[in-house]
Amino acid sequence: MKKMIFATVLIGVLCISCSEDNDNLHIGNTCDAAADIISEEDFEEIDTSIYTLTEIDLNGDCLEVTLSDSGCDPEPWEMNLFSVDAFYTVDPMQRTVKIQLINEQLCQAVFQKTVSFDITPFQIDGQNEVPLNIEGWDEAIVYEY
Repeated sequence: MKKMIFATVLIGVLCISCSEDNDNLHIGNTCDAAADIISEEDFEEIDTSIYTLTEIDLNGDCLEVTLSDSGCDPEPWEMNLFSVDAFYTVDPMQRTVKIQLINEQLCQAVFQKTVSFDITPFQIDGQNEVPLNIEGWDEAIVYEY
């Protein structure tokens, strides 16, 4: 009888601990890199025509970016995510975002690479969400925080 009660309690605990709480899915996420705010001059110099964005996913405070480009191996590619503190004059304020790819390889093969960025630096005081207009992506990504 004790074994039956113990098994029932154990199953109950396991079921409760495995339930999904969508409000807390992002807790404990670790991103690969951090997004950054840079000067407008440096932002304008970023060339986004050298790669193709293939997928963008928002997972809590992490923005996962997948892009493709030619090269020998995507492992040494460096990817950065930048915005500026110049906002559209709409409500809510929005951010323009660019992905910088540093790829110095001259091979003709095409690869994809995914990097996730912590986008908490993109939060705007007084707002609980900010639309991100990512250059090269057709639709805004709404980051809620």
